[in-house]
Amino acid sequence: MGRGWSVGAGLVTIFMVTHFLSPELQGYYYTFNSLIALQIFVELGLTYVIIQFASHEMTHLKWADGGVVTGDARAKRRLQSLIYFALTWFGIAAVLMILVLLPVGIYFFSSKTSISVIYETSKPWSMLVVFSSINLIITASGAVLEGCGRVADIAIFRFWQSFASVTATWLVLWSGGGIYALVANSAVLASVGAIWLWLKYRNFFLDLFNGSKKLPGMDWKNEVWPFQWRIALSWMSGFLIFQLFNPLLFATHGPIVAGKMGMSLQIIAAMNGAAMAWISTKVPLYGNLVASGQQEKLDRIALKGFIQSFAFLFFGIVAVGSIFYYLFHIGSPYAERVLSLRLLLMLGLVCLANHVVFAQAAYLRAHKQEPFMGISILTGLITASLAFLLVPKMGAAGAVFAYSFSSLTISLLGGTMIFFRKRKKWSH
Repeated sequence: MGRGWSVGAGLVTIFMVTHFLSPELQGYYYTFNSLIALQIFVELGLTYVIIQFASHEMTHLKWADGGVVTGDARAKRRLQSLIYFALTWFGIAAVLMILVLLPVGIYFFSSKTSISVIYETSKPWSMLVVFSSINLIITASGAVLEGCGRVADIAIFRFWQSFASVTATWLVLWSGGGIYALVANSAVLASVGAIWLWLKYRNFFLDLFNGSKKLPGMDWKNEVWPFQWRIALSWMSGFLIFQLFNPLLFATHGPIVAGKMGMSLQIIAAMNGAAMAWISTKVPLYGNLVASGQQEKLDRIALKGFIQSFAFLFFGIVAVGSIFYYLFHIGSPYAERVLSLRLLLMLGLVCLANHVVFAQAAYLRAHKQEPFMGISILTGLITASLAFLLVPKMGAAGAVFAYSFSSLTISLLGGTMIFFRKRKKWSH
């Protein structure tokens, strides 16, 4: 149900953006999305780290009546300290996000637009930043629960959270609210998330908050940080790889070209997001299996999930390519809102390559290591360098070339070599 909704909702949203927003506003819509992704520089990949460390502690704990966890006292204390640290980190990150991202966004758009447009964009941008900062804390809480094995609950919650927020997006677009649709989406995500956490899991969090602190907690400096800083660098590199193009195109070629790039990337990302569900929902299980020494079972489950997800993504991209081939053939106005068919198919090929790397990374990170850090940094730097060199002259074609070159050579080939070397080492 979740995968079908993800694909369907993504396609409907794309249709409504095309139908209810002008080509210029479409550019603002997707550039807003890319700039808000700068939150990764304050989040620093901690959500993924939380899932891994919580899943390892849960091998010594179990869920009991009343929605609390029981078991080994030392493991529960370590989980408690992990939650304290996570919520403190994300609380500070939320404040920093408002203090930094809000003026950065206003300055970026003010330097590229007229006075009237500045007024029209500064208010929705400010509201989007505030609600997105609140969502950081909710995301941290969800990561704790996911690491504690509540994967099915989180999946159902995310479905209804997505359903409510996407519906709000559609209503605002339909009513002529323009880029306020992004604000509505973020506001509903925050509201639904806060209500759900309070109604269903307040006992879990209150029990841990009020629990004994006599035993030693998790050593953030020596246990968490050595893993987190590698994840953080990888995730920050991800901004350069996946989110840089829209702002750069907006600044050099205007909102219409940025909108075409943004919509093309969203179409591909929607397919990949649905496909990754076969893998991402198993990340806590991967951590449990590593902690309990069940390497062979981990290999079987990871391989099965990868085959299923890759097949889904492959046929999804073929279907998308076929649909747009027809739209271009009949001269549909919807085809004018995306990049050329050649560039769109190239993005699809890159998406398949990235999916392989994402699957490999999920497997390796279950061992509480980040061997892809160097590859991620190199890929990000080369992507950004090529983008700054080529985009001003070549536009979207330069962006796609930069993305394709770094992803198909450095990321895929280098990542695969690391994956097989590490897997061989850990399987013995």
